[in-house]
Amino acid sequence: MKLSKNVKMFTRYVFPSMIGMLIVGSYSIVDTIFIGRAAGELGLAAVAITWPIVFLFGAVGDMLGTGASIRISQSRGTGDIARARMALSHMIIMQILGGMLMMMVILPNLGDILRLLGATNEFIDLSVAYARILIYFCIPGMLAMGLTSVIRNDERPVLAMWATIFGLGMNIILDYLFVFPLGMGIIGAAYATIVSQVLGMGAVLIYFIRGKTHLRLGMDMLRIRMTTIRDIVAPGVPALGNQMSIITMLLMHNYQAMKYGHVPGLAAYTFVGAVESVGALLMTGLALGVMPLVAYLYGARRHVRKNVVGNMGYVTAAVLGIIMMLISWGGHKIMPGWFNLHGDVANLAGHALIISSTAFILLGVIRVASYYYQATGKILAASLLIYGDAFVVLPACLFILPMLFGLDGVWMAMPVSRLILFGFVIWLWMGHGHGIHRLRKMRHYRQVVRP
Repeated sequence: MKLSKNVKMFTRYVFPSMIGMLIVGSYSIVDTIFIGRAAGELGLAAVAITWPIVFLFGAVGDMLGTGASIRISQSRGTGDIARARMALSHMIIMQILGGMLMMMVILPNLGDILRLLGATNEFIDLSVAYARILIYFCIPGMLAMGLTSVIRNDERPVLAMWATIFGLGMNIILDYLFVFPLGMGIIGAAYATIVSQVLGMGAVLIYFIRGKTHLRLGMDMLRIRMTTIRDIVAPGVPALGNQMSIITMLLMHNYQAMKYGHVPGLAAYTFVGAVESVGALLMTGLALGVMPLVAYLYGARRHVRKNVVGNMGYVTAAVLGIIMMLISWGGHKIMPGWFNLHGDVANLAGHALIISSTAFILLGVIRVASYYYQATGKILAASLLIYGDAFVVLPACLFILPMLFGLDGVWMAMPVSRLILFGFVIWLWMGHGHGIHRLRKMRHYRQVVRP
C-alpha cells in the first residue's frame, strides 16, 4: 500500500513536469525547423552561435526559480508559509534586476561577443539581429520560467504543465505566421519566441494574483531581506551549473564543429543540439518533478520515503534514456530532413546523432542526482557534480577527443563525459558523500580553532 502511495505521488509530480519540460525543449525544435526551412544551413549556423548567450539568461532565471522553489517546498514541509511567500517575492525582484543588469553588459558588446563565439562574416548580421531581439525581451522569459517552477512546487504540477503548453502553442502559431505569411524569416522566429514568452508570463502571473494559493502576491512581500536572498541563491547555485553545462556544451560544440566541419559541421550540430536539448530538458523535467517531493520530505524529516522517491527517479531516468537513444537511432535518416538538411549535410547530421544519442542513457541519472542533492541541502556535492561537468569534464572531452578522432570526436564528447560523471555519481552513492562532508567539517574546525 505504501509503495502504491509513493508511485501515485511520484507520477502526480513527475509526469506533468516531464511533459512541461519536453514542451519547453520543443521551443528549440520548432524554431530550428522553421529557421531551417526559411534560411537553410546559413540560418541554422547563425542561430546556433547565439544559443550560449540566450541560454545565459535562462541559466540565471532557472537558478533563481529553482532556489526559490526549493525554499518554498521546504517551508511548506515545516508549515512556514510566510517564509515561502518571501521567497516568491524575492525571486521576482531578483529576476527583473538580474535581467536588466545582464542586458546592460551584453547588448553594447553583442557583435564582439558573437564573433568571439565563432560567428563569421557570412552570418554575423543575422546572428546579431536574432540575438538582440531575444535579449531586449529576456525578462518575461525569465519570469515565466521561475513562476512556473514555483507553481509546480505549490502542489499544482498539472497547472504548470498547461501553462507551458499554452506558451508552446502560441510559439508554434506565431512562428508560422511571422516566418512564412509575413515573410520575416529568422527575425520572425525571434519575435514569435518573445511574444509567446510575454503571454506565458502573463498567464502564470494570474495564478499568483487571483489564484487560490497561500503564495498570492501582495504589498507585504516587498520588503528586501538579505537572508532570503541567500536562501534562494544558495540552493539555486547547482541549477545555475546545470544550465552552465548546457551553455558550455553549446559553446564548445559550436567552436569545434566549426573548426573540424566548417559551416556543414555547424549546421549538423545545430540539428544534433536541438535533439540533445529536448532530451536534456525532458530529463530536467524528471528531476524537477522529483525535487519538490524530495525537498518536502526532507523538510518533514521523512528520510526513508525521500530515498524511495529518489531511487524511483534514477530508474525512470535510465529507462527513459534507453528509449530516447533507440528513437534517435531509428530516426537518424529521417529527422535531418525536418530541418531542411539534405545530401552530405543530412548524412553527417544523422551519423552525429547515432554517436551523440548514447549520452541519453546516463544523462537523466546524473541530472536526477544533482537535483536530489540540491533538495536535501548537499549543495557542495551537487555543485561538484554540476560544475565539474560544465568546466572540467565536458570541456576536456571536447578538447581532447576531436584531436584523436576529428569531427567524430565532437559527437563523442557528450557520451564520454556522461560516463565519467556517472563514475562520480557512483562514488557519491557508495560513500554517501562522506568524504565531502568530512572536508567541510575539517574546514569549519580549522576556522573555529584558528588563533
